[in-house]
Amino acid sequence: MGRVFQTGRLVAVCLLIGGCLAGGTSAWGAVQRGENLLQDPGFEADAAAWEQLDDRAFDTREKHSGKRSLRCAAAQSKGAYGVRQVITLDPPVKHPLLLSGWSKAEGVTGQDYSVYLDIFYADGTPLWGQTLNFTHGSHDWEYRESIIDVGKPVAKIEAFVFLRNGKGTAWFDDLRLTLAPFQWEDLRLLPGLYGGLGVDVAGGLSLPGKWQVALIRGGREVARQEGSGRRLRAAFAGKAVPPGDYTVQLSATDDALGETIQRRERVRLRRTDSGSYAAWVESAMVRVMPRALPAALPPRRPQAQIRLAKGEAESFQVVLLPAPERPLRNVRVRLSDLVRRDGKARIAARHLEWQQVGYVWIEKTWRFRHPFVRDLDPGWWPDPLLPVEQFDVQPGFAQPVWVTLTAPRDAAAGDYTGRLQILADGEPPTTVTVNAHIYDFALPVAGRLKNAFALMDGFLEQVYGPLTPTLRRRYGDFVLRHRLNPDDISRTAPPDPDDIAYYRDRLNAYNVLNMVQERGKAAWVCYSEPSTYTPEFKARLIERLDPAVAELRRRGLLDKAYIYTFDERGEEYYDIIREYFGLVKERYPEIYTLTTAYVDVDPAKMKALNIDALCPVTSRYNYEQAEAARREGLQVWSYICLGPRYPYANWLVEEPLIEARVIGWQAYREKMDGFLYWGLNIWSRKNNDRVVDPKRGPFLDFSITTGYEYDDLNGDGVLLYPGPDGPIGSIRLAAIRDGFEDYDYLALLADRHNGDWEPARAACLPVTRSLTEFTRDPAVLLQARDRVARQLER
Repeated sequence: MGRVFQTGRLVAVCLLIGGCLAGGTSAWGAVQRGENLLQDPGFEADAAAWEQLDDRAFDTREKHSGKRSLRCAAAQSKGAYGVRQVITLDPPVKHPLLLSGWSKAEGVTGQDYSVYLDIFYADGTPLWGQTLNFTHGSHDWEYRESIIDVGKPVAKIEAFVFLRNGKGTAWFDDLRLTLAPFQWEDLRLLPGLYGGLGVDVAGGLSLPGKWQVALIRGGREVARQEGSGRRLRAAFAGKAVPPGDYTVQLSATDDALGETIQRRERVRLRRTDSGSYAAWVESAMVRVMPRALPAALPPRRPQAQIRLAKGEAESFQVVLLPAPERPLRNVRVRLSDLVRRDGKARIAARHLEWQQVGYVWIEKTWRFRHPFVRDLDPGWWPDPLLPVEQFDVQPGFAQPVWVTLTAPRDAAAGDYTGRLQILADGEPPTTVTVNAHIYDFALPVAGRLKNAFALMDGFLEQVYGPLTPTLRRRYGDFVLRHRLNPDDISRTAPPDPDDIAYYRDRLNAYNVLNMVQERGKAAWVCYSEPSTYTPEFKARLIERLDPAVAELRRRGLLDKAYIYTFDERGEEYYDIIREYFGLVKERYPEIYTLTTAYVDVDPAKMKALNIDALCPVTSRYNYEQAEAARREGLQVWSYICLGPRYPYANWLVEEPLIEARVIGWQAYREKMDGFLYWGLNIWSRKNNDRVVDPKRGPFLDFSITTGYEYDDLNGDGVLLYPGPDGPIGSIRLAAIRDGFEDYDYLALLADRHNGDWEPARAACLPVTRSLTEFTRDPAVLLQARDRVARQLER
């Protein structure tokens, strides 16, 4: 799984209004910034700039500007409706592209609602499926823009404007495809960040270039720092910076065309008590990059605010940023008990834990620039959560400490306060006040969202050697604390009944067997070829399953069992699916069948193939179709893997961290019967055959990049790291945990309404309206969650 989701290749064949098209064509010579590469971008001309653009495709009543717009109407959920234009560039151009435009929608659902580019390099290789996506549903004219990085000179671009595999009506107007502009992004200037004289500057450039930051006083340059790339970071402090009024002068020249931009900002530096580092509190839904600055000057006495139910875990970050030339040595964290305001209740400090956020090296990031992620440069990216006792921090490096409170199930409700102290050699302690509100309800022991996240023995064995029951359960207990089942959709040997009995009260689903060839010495087997499914194979399968199922049945452990097979298989497997899932239903009727096979979410088709639970990828999940299946007693799950990506949510390393949490809300809003992910520990990349030693520092020599043709795919199938004695978690796994706990809030709210989902589904709306419309603002999510919690406390 996770290796076949590629939308671009589907587009370049034959999609639009009635079949394969030659396409309208425009040719360009030398291109300048600001020139629109699209001909007739407002659909005003009668010339055939766009293939299949006739009078019926124009709309003179609905337009953003001018006299008309392009209207695309889809009555069926399959096929594509729109137009195409081919752009040739001679000479080829190597330069990031800016794609923008306006669109209006009425009742748009389904997969693609976008301007969609297939890019062809001069050497003949493609860059498929670069999209400008608009919001599904119904809305007035909205503007979108996206920057697309290209790796090589571009010779041709196929531009599609369409609805694909969806329904509704969309209007498009005022499209632009230009060379991306060179400009400043997200600049921050913070004087006195460390409590003394000095100023810190951070920000970015829209394109790679060489930059300079100069500090000027009275017309004289006092200090200068320079660098290159898309991100800039400068810090001025020390004797060279006396009190007074200064100008910060920024200058940058881009690498592509040599354009220079400048900016000036005035700052006033005042003499105050000097410190050696800054400390601030950050949300656990925000990824803190090494060059980060706080959004504003942090308070001298930082405070962390968390709210959680009994039996729930919730995290926050404390970020440490040493001043220039002032490294922090031997940093330790001391945690106190949390005491309720009335003094009558206490949560012991042992329920609080902390880890140092570690880093993995990302060589190449996704060429599509996520509009909600500014820092997409290669380099060190935060992900693992390292259990250490102390650590060092270098000057200018923003180092988060990840803090988690797990509220005891018997905790008294109310407001609690405690302290977190940062200690470092030669430095006065920094105290962070921890304020925790414990809601007056408890989460269920077992999570309510069924899930199948594969924790694979084969990759554990690759690192640790033969597995011991102790190590296996150490991993199992760890993932259960993150609301995930210690499960494996790819297992080719039935689970140990003792393990299932040990986990029983905490899990909600488990796989009995993947009906494929046994893996032997291989790390895993995803699927088997059709030729595998012979009468002899079937007989051996029955010989393995019969006694295993009988023992699970004898011990009363089949109530949460399923059999997963036919991972992302197509029509050539339909007869095999029918036969082997039929075998399951005949011999083991207590066990339901689950698959990600490419089958329509149609009750008749599912029943004909003996599929009890079908699991389409989120970009193919359709609420109405899923509801129709559920009315027939069937289940519809969903999943993500290497895709889909923006505008859908994912938890790959470069996606906004909050998206990993939002998926739990989406699962509830869409009434998904379960959620599947192909791997927690696909340790098949560079240096994945060894344990990670947290004591060696935060920079891991452990790749999470898939490689080969997916050399810009980072974090797919890796949410755990192998520690010396057991699992090391990640910030993404913690966010998934939080999202699944949020799902439990919503499920409890439905219980309060006698099982009616709708009040809780309505409560999701500030967070998510659909699988492509959702917030990326932590405050919005926390406010919605708090409103649900207060309803549960009534």
